[in-house]
Amino acid sequence: MTVHTSTKVEAIEKAGGLLKKGLKVKLSNGETIKADLVISATGVKSNIQFLEGSGLETDEGILVNEYLQTNIPDIYAAGDVCQGMDFSTGEYSVQAIQPTAADHGRIAAMNMAGKKTRHQGSVNMNVLDTMGLISSSYGLWMGVKGGDSVELNDPERYRYLSLQFEDDILVGAQSLGLTEHVGVLRGLIQTRLPLGKWKDQLMKDPTRIMEAYLGATQSIGHNAGII
Repeated sequence: MTVHTSTKVEAIEKAGGLLKKGLKVKLSNGETIKADLVISATGVKSNIQFLEGSGLETDEGILVNEYLQTNIPDIYAAGDVCQGMDFSTGEYSVQAIQPTAADHGRIAAMNMAGKKTRHQGSVNMNVLDTMGLISSSYGLWMGVKGGDSVELNDPERYRYLSLQFEDDILVGAQSLGLTEHVGVLRGLIQTRLPLGKWKDQLMKDPTRIMEAYLGATQSIGHNAGII
């Protein structure tokens, strides 16, 4: 497998000639590659066309408030079609992933049943299995202005880990080929747990994420006991 980064497909043409089968794909880097099949995958878009004229307010998806309620009080929206709150940014966007859909569905159902439940926002996340190589990203994986970051890169073993901080709080992470404790990464981001001195330890060795989680949670419990 060859990966071309920062490269666009500019043209797809038939190879030409009686004996030349397949396609020619012209890339923006000047290369032309042969292909038997070209798959175009450019993202997803909410299917909201059927709502035209319904009175429901839409943008990239159906617009909702913090209770997943639309502008029509008795109608709620959830999942891929819903433009809900992003936990990390506080902004509203479409997150077409299963965990967000499940979270939305539960909260919308609670509110429709009369049990008022506020949506705190969904953590933007992706976990992919590419030919056996697991990659994942959580929260503000690109970092924040003025924040600190640490990176572990081991290309020979196909291992990569990036942690993004705002003060002593983990706000984003990316990993490749590292599947241990990815649930802890998401938990730290979602709970906004202050890491204190453990942030410095992670800046030296980002693989110590479980130690940092246990150390930070025990510190909070200890301090609460003193109070």
